[in-house]
Amino acid sequence: MFIEIKHGSGGRPTQELIKEILGIYRDQSVNDLEDCALIENGIGVTIDGFTVSPRFFPGGDIGKLAICGSTNDLAVRGVKPNYVAVSFLIEEGLPKDELFRAVDSAYRVSKELDVKFIAGDTKVLPKGQADGVYITCCALGQSVTDRPWGVNELSPGDVIIATGPIGQHGALIAALRYGLDVDELESDCAPLWPLMEPLTKIPGVKCARDCTRGGLGTVLCEWAEGASLGIEIDEDLIPLTRQVISLADVLGFDVLHLACEGTAVIAVDPDCLHEVLSSLKEKAPLCSVIGKVTDEHAGIVGLKTSIGGMRVVDMPLGEMVPRIC
Repeated sequence: MFIEIKHGSGGRPTQELIKEILGIYRDQSVNDLEDCALIENGIGVTIDGFTVSPRFFPGGDIGKLAICGSTNDLAVRGVKPNYVAVSFLIEEGLPKDELFRAVDSAYRVSKELDVKFIAGDTKVLPKGQADGVYITCCALGQSVTDRPWGVNELSPGDVIIATGPIGQHGALIAALRYGLDVDELESDCAPLWPLMEPLTKIPGVKCARDCTRGGLGTVLCEWAEGASLGIEIDEDLIPLTRQVISLADVLGFDVLHLACEGTAVIAVDPDCLHEVLSSLKEKAPLCSVIGKVTDEHAGIVGLKTSIGGMRVVDMPLGEMVPRIC
């Protein structure tokens, strides 16, 4: 058995690989399988690697992506990002100005979030043993919620919200890789903490996740399976841009599995829905209620289609476009 590209998709093969790895660690790992682990004294920790190709794209670059991607994993657990440690694997021959552009971009996002750079590592690999530069980022912060946000908090009746149009990052990277006209399409790459911080004061927020690899569909499948509850979403309520819809049609992609890098999905108690939406709309005017949690069809996500039918949403079994983040 060998590792295949599909194991990096964020979908079903990725989940299976993670379970095998955790089997080696047995009782030495955190069990909740959220993207950010909460350890002693409410400290949140996450680590992520970034290999996006191309390294610079409309709306961002590998440096911005590294800081946004890692700190967003903290933000969606109600953890204020405070520190980052960054490792660079650089290919021999990379122009210095490209490296410094990416580093400056990472610095600007860190400055915006008041996140301190506390440690780093630099390795240079011989030409041909990497593709420009890869970045690994470890982010740390402090939880500021009364109860940790997570899949274990989900309950039947909770309302599902998408904070903005889905699939923009995945659609853009796919378009660039296939040489298609991006036509005003930009990555949604952005830090989520400014959006999530006000929600930490609302007790009815249950769970949140940034929809990166595997997209919205994979996140909802993880929630349904992790909580042993059903989830139902409405196709007509999912926010999408014209450009993403067109790109998905051309390439035959399911928009539910296209990655986001600045869009989150949130589950909230219906009693606090108005308060949550009022807060979100100040910074995310296109946020939308897209569905609900149910005690029916446990472990399964159902999509009500535009023609009135219902189809099952599952995690992707392969990789649509590798190296999107």
